[in-house]
Amino acid sequence: MGENVEVVVIDDDASVRRLLKEMLSVAKISHLAAGSGPEGLRLISQYKPRLAIVDVKLGGMNGFDVAHRIRDIDGGTSIIFITGYEDAVKGKVGENLPVAGIVEKPFDVPRFLALIRNVLNRSARLA
Repeated sequence: MGENVEVVVIDDDASVRRLLKEMLSVAKISHLAAGSGPEGLRLISQYKPRLAIVDVKLGGMNGFDVAHRIRDIDGGTSIIFITGYEDAVKGKVGENLPVAGIVEKPFDVPRFLALIRNVLNRSARLA
C-alpha cells in the first residue's frame, strides 16, 4: 500500500479507461483505473490520490454520487468530471463538490493533460 497513486480514473467504458490510462502512462503520471463507482471508491480509500477523473454517466452509481462519496472519504482529492454533456453537468456542480474541471468527450488530449497537470501541481503546493 506504500505505492504513490496520483490519479484514479473511474469510467465504466473500457475504451475510455484504456485511452486515459495510455495518456497518463505516456505523461508518466501514476494512476489506477476502475470500471465502476464502488471499485473506484475502494481505490480512493486505499490510495488517497490527489485527483479522481470520474465519468458522470456511470452504470449504477452516477458520477455525482461517486464525487460526494470521494469528498466524504478524502476531502483532499480533487475531481475532474468527464462527460458527453458538459453544459448539463455545469449546472449541477455546486460549491460543495471539489470539482477542478469538466472535460467533454471526445477529449482534446493536450488540453486535458494540461488540466490534469495543473490540478496535480496545485494540490502538491497545498500539501
